[in-house]
Amino acid sequence: MVALYATAMCYLHAARKSSFLMNAMYLMLSTFVVAGLGFIFWVVIARSYPSATIGLAATLLSISGLLSMLSLAGFDTTFIRFLPKSTRRNDHINNGLILVALLSGILSAGFVLLLPFISPSLAFVLHNPWYFVGFTFFTIATSLNVLTNAIFLAQKRARDIFIINLLFSALKLALPFIIAKGTVMTIFVIVGISQLLGLVLSLIVIKARGYIFSPKVHMDILRVTRKYSFSVYASSILNLLPPAILPLIVVHQLGPENAAYYYVVFTIASALYTIAYASTQSVLAEGSYDEAALKTHVLKAVKLIGALLVPAAILIFAFSGFILRFFGTEYAAGGSALLRLFSISALTVALCSAMGAIFKVIHNLRGVVVMNVVYAGVILGLSYAFVPHFGIMAVGWAWIAGTILATTVGFVFLKQSNMNHVVGEG
Repeated sequence: MVALYATAMCYLHAARKSSFLMNAMYLMLSTFVVAGLGFIFWVVIARSYPSATIGLAATLLSISGLLSMLSLAGFDTTFIRFLPKSTRRNDHINNGLILVALLSGILSAGFVLLLPFISPSLAFVLHNPWYFVGFTFFTIATSLNVLTNAIFLAQKRARDIFIINLLFSALKLALPFIIAKGTVMTIFVIVGISQLLGLVLSLIVIKARGYIFSPKVHMDILRVTRKYSFSVYASSILNLLPPAILPLIVVHQLGPENAAYYYVVFTIASALYTIAYASTQSVLAEGSYDEAALKTHVLKAVKLIGALLVPAAILIFAFSGFILRFFGTEYAAGGSALLRLFSISALTVALCSAMGAIFKVIHNLRGVVVMNVVYAGVILGLSYAFVPHFGIMAVGWAWIAGTILATTVGFVFLKQSNMNHVVGEG
């Protein structure tokens, strides 16, 4: 027992000295906190609102999330890749904050204006000016909140992300107890207020570390990073399309109740995928500081993913029905089989994430774009074609097929990159 304790302490001490492991673990903890408290949040919401209301709110939140991520325009990854070695960090950050806020406002307002044509069931947002303003405002806040996380990661300070996410997730959980009843927009605003708190806290921390806001956009910096940013942006759009558009496909073809089942299931699966995301984001951050050691960081990520992701996927597969019963028996009946399919795809999701991080470090921009074209095209195409015939289970099978094919394409590009020559011995 003493020897086991001594060994554990040695591993803990070594982990504390590794910025890769500490950043990866804090990113995982951050997302697990968001997912865990989010899980409780949706349990509370599911017991307070009809499933049809939750389905529409979940769809609206998914679209807002998509718009906020589209508004990043690649600045999040560009920050992680270029800020570590930049002598003009303030200018980089100012460019990102200004342009992301403008783009987010344009995209969210434009989306609301098109709602009667895109999704008539959500057109009520357009008919109320306060709903219009609220949707646009909170989407902008979400975009900037995500962008500030990239600044912390570029500085290898994922601990800050964890603390801020813990605070805003706690607020999100508390609000349904204060505002117990309401409409679709009530749920949306509750989530939006928590995102706004996260943004305010992030800006306070960044300012305390020397950041000074300036309303000027520095075109010379944009010219240097525009090719990289554009390719990463295209890749990010493709990567985000399935989780954002699938709720629209489900709500349009199967109704809001099935959209609610899908949203809850994918929220749980996303927490599982976070293990891969956190590990590969650490690869990107560390590789941006020292590209020569990229191979070493990739191997660390593989070990971390193997140690944590495989057992977690097995547990979720085995206890999918039990987990979903927290939301109600209808969620367990309607979503447990889909959750098992999502858990099966965890390893291929991890492989896709790992190759994407490698491609971004070594600037194989064509590889990451083509891989995501396959990923998005297969998942959305198969889902749209087969959901009317096989229900939400078709989404799970499409997800497995899309990640397998995208991983295969990624391996082809990775081989062409001559990885060992690019990254050296590590």
